[in-house]
Amino acid sequence: MFLNMMQDWAGWLLMLFSFSIVLMWKRVRSDTKVVHAIWFCLVLHHAVVFMDVYFPDASTFHWNGVYLAASPEPEWLHSDSHDGSFNYINSLGFLYRALGASLFFGEELSVLAFVLSCVVLLKLIDHLDIRRFRVGIVLVFGLLPTVVIHRSVTLRESWEALFFLLLVYWAIRLRKRPGILNVLFLLMSASCMSLLHHGLARYAVYLIVISLYWSIFSHRMNVRFPRSVRVLFAGLLIACVIIISQKMGWFMTLEEALEGAAGTRHTLLTYQDVRTNFSFILDTSSALGIVTTVPMVFVEYMFAPFPWQVENVKDVYALLESMLRFMLLFFAVSSWRRSSGEVRSYYGFLLIAVLGMELMWALGTANW
Repeated sequence: MFLNMMQDWAGWLLMLFSFSIVLMWKRVRSDTKVVHAIWFCLVLHHAVVFMDVYFPDASTFHWNGVYLAASPEPEWLHSDSHDGSFNYINSLGFLYRALGASLFFGEELSVLAFVLSCVVLLKLIDHLDIRRFRVGIVLVFGLLPTVVIHRSVTLRESWEALFFLLLVYWAIRLRKRPGILNVLFLLMSASCMSLLHHGLARYAVYLIVISLYWSIFSHRMNVRFPRSVRVLFAGLLIACVIIISQKMGWFMTLEEALEGAAGTRHTLLTYQDVRTNFSFILDTSSALGIVTTVPMVFVEYMFAPFPWQVENVKDVYALLESMLRFMLLFFAVSSWRRSSGEVRSYYGFLLIAVLGMELMWALGTANW
């Protein structure tokens, strides 16, 4: 084990560096309670990495990255694959080639993405003026068992969360401070998120369009530009986004998205015949079928398992997490209804962003 630890030097350096990241931002390090909360979350994430590496389990992404790193030439440059998992493996392979093929290093990269997500989350909290809840938000964000496990190993979840938060952050920045630089950062965040998952690529187009429309028609733009100019500018920007996404294969019409999701769910259900399968079928054969089945599919994805479906300890945990999700959604909607002005606009945008992503996952998921 000691020899393996010596070979994992890059991972150990990254682990030590992760604790110092939160100290790089003055507004973060000025609140010692927040720093301690993030460090507490990091300790648990690093513990999962340590257990997974030195008391090992299988890691498909890691070993594919090792294979690419050991290749005599960078094979990923010659691939025609557009799968997000392949892009993630390519990135691992590139870093392994440069710094050594270490599972510890690969998993510490995921923890790095997690701690950067915490920083972006804190900056979002500042923009929304809810600093009094910072510690609680960080702990909920970082300590759920599913988060500790899945964002501490060589999976894409940590990076997906980071780029989603960055996309939302730059959308709010753009709303507050309209400018071409914020637009560029928004598009860069969306592009990075799109490269990790084909579903996120389609979702990113939707969120970019919403973000641009929301930002261009903000009250801060009213003084400088008449409404007709803003309508024209918004139309041109959105058209450019759609055209570029079509060229990259990321754009889908609503009909194509629903048919693709229905096909994915059907395929998953055919070979995953388990008791945790969702019971509602997505019907895309008619407008009535879509209207009646999509809400049920969404509700089941968000809140299953229901109390009468609980049969073992894992189901109990899944039920508790569903209850937490219901509480968070209830208070999010309640906060939006009670707020007014720009605050209400921010909360509304966050609800659209989060529920849009949840709907995307719901349409392509077959069981809880």
